Amino acid sequence: MTTAPVRRTQAERREGTIAALLDATVACLAQSGYAATSTAAVCARAGVSQGALFRHFPTRQSLLVATAEHVARRNVEEFRTSVGLEVGTVDEVAAVLGRLRTVVLSPANQTWRELLVAARADGELRAALLPARESLQAQMLAAAGELWADRLPPDDLAAVLSIVVNMLDGLAFSALDPDPAAPPGRTVERALRLLAEMIVRHYPEEAR
Repeated sequence: MTTAPVRRTQAERREGTIAALLDATVACLAQSGYAATSTAAVCARAGVSQGALFRHFPTRQSLLVATAEHVARRNVEEFRTSVGLEVGTVDEVAAVLGRLRTVVLSPANQTWRELLVAARADGELRAALLPARESLQAQMLAAAGELWADRLPPDDLAAVLSIVVNMLDGLAFSALDPDPAAPPGRTVERALRLLAEMIVRHYPEEAR
């Protein structure tokens, strides 16, 4: 006796198509760069027609912005689930910074780097990305607050997060090989260790 295949609802099919398009855009941006990430290339990778793409995303820009938002949500969630709440010692803080480094240097996060570089010369893209950038910053601050709100004052929390993320973004832009085992990676590992030591010593547990 055979079982009839379960038919997906229209909402499920819609969500599946959007997910396939977003994942395909992430892959195109990471592997081929902004200029080569055309709607045709995305559709070919996703196995979706261009008509279907434009039903969900009326323009290439709207697809790219939605992809940036998708990556931001996924990266923040990945960071949240990969760390514990114990961040009192240098080793624990360094471990958290190391996991943030993994998120920032991930192939998926290349999406953001490609779009931010392109936005420097494209005012419309820059304006369209602004809400997504502000949302990402708010999500990262919220995640950092869950870890360090008892240790760092709010103003310092934002500043420390900015130092870490900008340093890691700079590495990602400048390093030809972001492999953590490569020599530049070991240098960054030491830099994050020094930052962890400064955080723990500057904001001792007794100050809580």
